[in-house]
Amino acid sequence: MIFCNSNSLKNGLKIVFNNVPFNIERSDFVKPGKGQSFVRIKMRNLINNKLIEKTFRSNENFKIADIENIEISFLYRSENIFYFINLKNYNEIFIEKDNIKNILVFLVPGKKYFGLLWNKKLISVVIKNFIHLRVVRFEHCSDNSVSYKNKLAVFKTNLKIVVPSFIKINDIIKIDTRYLKYVSRINK
Repeated sequence: MIFCNSNSLKNGLKIVFNNVPFNIERSDFVKPGKGQSFVRIKMRNLINNKLIEKTFRSNENFKIADIENIEISFLYRSENIFYFINLKNYNEIFIEKDNIKNILVFLVPGKKYFGLLWNKKLISVVIKNFIHLRVVRFEHCSDNSVSYKNKLAVFKTNLKIVVPSFIKINDIIKIDTRYLKYVSRINK
């Protein structure tokens, strides 16, 4: 078990705070004219991805989180549990739906992703910024963002995004996962 004090909290360091792993995204050391120095921190919860701000006295200690980045492949889901395989040791691992609900529309069986293990437990699945998915059908959309030059494509994962009108069923599309936007059609 490794500890650090609040003076050594730097960007990218992963710590345990209130029994939850956090990633330090910003750290500002403040030494006022009077009184004790302190550290103002912005940190992201690695389980629910929420960003919080905290202020700590300069003499507070934190446990460094035992986080491991691994390459995983999605296998299947059973109710609210999603199963993956660790591509390093081929052990099956799982995560609950609530921990990955923001990326469910990008999970395709057999595709590779990155996972974060904390104390040997999968806590997060990270998707790439760009993925390729095959169009399975189109839907009519009364949304103003869909004009005569665009249409609403639906993918096997139930993801729906606006694509140009020249896209056909079975075309493979490159999608920006950060903004849920069409990027390009992939040649077969």
